[in-house]
Amino acid sequence: MPVLDFSKLTPDNQAVKDLKELIELTVFQNENMEEFMTFMPNVTTGKKLGFVGEMEDVGIAGAGCDPKYQKVSIAAAQKEWELGDWQIPLELCYTELENTIAQYCLKTGTEISDLTSTEYMDGIVLPKLNEAMMKMLWRFSWFGDKSALSVTDGGVVSDGINIELFKTCDGFFKRLFAICATNEGQHTIIAPNSEATYTLQRSKLKELGTATSIFDSMLEDADSRIFDKQDNAVFATKSLCDALSKDIKEKYKTIMPWTTVFDGLEVGEYDGVKIIKVSIWDRFIQKYQKSGTKVNIPHRAVFCSPSNLFYGCEGKNPMSDLDIWFERKARKNYIYSNGKLGALVGEDDLIQFAY
Repeated sequence: MPVLDFSKLTPDNQAVKDLKELIELTVFQNENMEEFMTFMPNVTTGKKLGFVGEMEDVGIAGAGCDPKYQKVSIAAAQKEWELGDWQIPLELCYTELENTIAQYCLKTGTEISDLTSTEYMDGIVLPKLNEAMMKMLWRFSWFGDKSALSVTDGGVVSDGINIELFKTCDGFFKRLFAICATNEGQHTIIAPNSEATYTLQRSKLKELGTATSIFDSMLEDADSRIFDKQDNAVFATKSLCDALSKDIKEKYKTIMPWTTVFDGLEVGEYDGVKIIKVSIWDRFIQKYQKSGTKVNIPHRAVFCSPSNLFYGCEGKNPMSDLDIWFERKARKNYIYSNGKLGALVGEDDLIQFAY
């Protein structure tokens, strides 16, 4: 099927005659991945990612001549990469574009079936596919779960959503949940997430003092070494950031400024710590993790350094090349891409997760 649903855009309504005149009704500017995590090229399953920690305490009371020499150790740890496969197999047929505005860019005669080198392919399909592939990387790296299940089967993926969209690898959220299950001190509780409906999940978060208390607790409980990282920040859902702004306004009678730095990325500051709205999390949670009237953990925040969150692939670029061709026998067009991807949390201690 076509990447865009052109059946809803017919040429006979005289609204659009040229594909270049199309107006995108909704444009989501996805935050730059490098602001939130560190890309590691040329990794393979089983490859180790090592860390060097602190040296044991040194310096004891002086004892004059003939001191007793001590042995000290330097903490070290390692994680192991586990990459999973992904693929993008797409099929397009020109008949799906007939009687839509896209018919204006079709070839004619025998070559009408061939969509390659057309305005539709080059100006619509490929740019939109590039956006979709970027969202795919976000989905795998943050929401990936090799054992994903739908709500009906006991999981959190909305019924009707293809669970294969998540099974390439275990993403950061799954790994962060596991870390907090082992060390409860790294979990800052967001009580409104436990409400029975999404309406209550939103309204309870906006109650006076709730949002500021969440951020205060998260920063107070976090490992002090996170603050030592120059690029440390709190990455939070838009819902939580908006509640924080509202709470500060009502509680302290002051406005929390937000600065748009690029592509819709908004950055603020609370108690001297950079706060970054990750609105793509909200969109994914709403789209993929609904269950009846409730949403699975709609409000989340991670306090860490991007240098402690890694995503990697076997090559030099997580976005693989596209293979695009027209099959003359079938008179159809095909697009294919595949690759491997994995995600790792570096040092488990250096994260604080609010949910």
